[in-house]
Amino acid sequence: MRSADSTARDSGAAPRPPKLQVERLSKSYTMGGVHLPVLDAVSMAVAAGEFVSVIGPSGCGKSTLLNIVAGLEEPTQGTVLLDGAPANDRLGASAYMHQKDLLLPWRSVLDNAVLGLELRGVSRREAHRRAQALLPTFGLAGFEHQYPHALSGGMRQRAAFLRTVLAERPLLLLDEPFGALDALTRAGMQAWLLGLWQSLSKTIVLVTHDVDEALLLSDRVYVMTPRPGQVRTMLEVTLPRPRAYTLTTSHAFAQLRAGLLAMLWREGHEALR
Repeated sequence: MRSADSTARDSGAAPRPPKLQVERLSKSYTMGGVHLPVLDAVSMAVAAGEFVSVIGPSGCGKSTLLNIVAGLEEPTQGTVLLDGAPANDRLGASAYMHQKDLLLPWRSVLDNAVLGLELRGVSRREAHRRAQALLPTFGLAGFEHQYPHALSGGMRQRAAFLRTVLAERPLLLLDEPFGALDALTRAGMQAWLLGLWQSLSKTIVLVTHDVDEALLLSDRVYVMTPRPGQVRTMLEVTLPRPRAYTLTTSHAFAQLRAGLLAMLWREGHEALR
């Protein structure tokens, strides 16, 4: 998938502003009278239609960054812009999926999927119609009346992702959505998400610890330092699209993996000095 900026450049039109732009974002907390900086002057930009990953060591502020973009927290300093405009009222402007599926155990797959629509005032009938149209795409056809306890981990994540997509927001924030799955299920979910994103025309920001996941899915990868998190570098993922999971065995993928692992190793090594 090509970004809107690429299309604009080719056509000679003025490039559109990034879907998401973060400018010198900092965040700190005070805990027990102690000042705790978590993010330090983080800047990044994500064009419309891009898939961008953020990777870094545990505790570097990746989830805090997504919380700020989603409007769940406010930065200590810095600015968040959506479509080029300062986004002071960001809550609800993006769809946010956490590592835990957060499905309500007393609601069926279908009723979990439409929860966000119902909270926005969409009628139950209309919400069910929209969700049922997407059930086959998410591999959930025939399971709409099952409850979360009867589903596998992968199916629960697909149900949670359906709920996220039904929020009908152009910007999707994913905080390690497959981190709790076993390796085989995670690989299947990564391949599934790759195909789904290529058909959804959404902008996605993914937080992950998984180097292969970041490289397989992304157009670009931002590498963060240990806390307080800063953006150390940005890696362009030059692998051609469309991509299949078999790409992870290629020489080109191995070279990118080695480079990204070296960056992360340097960050961890410097943090221990």
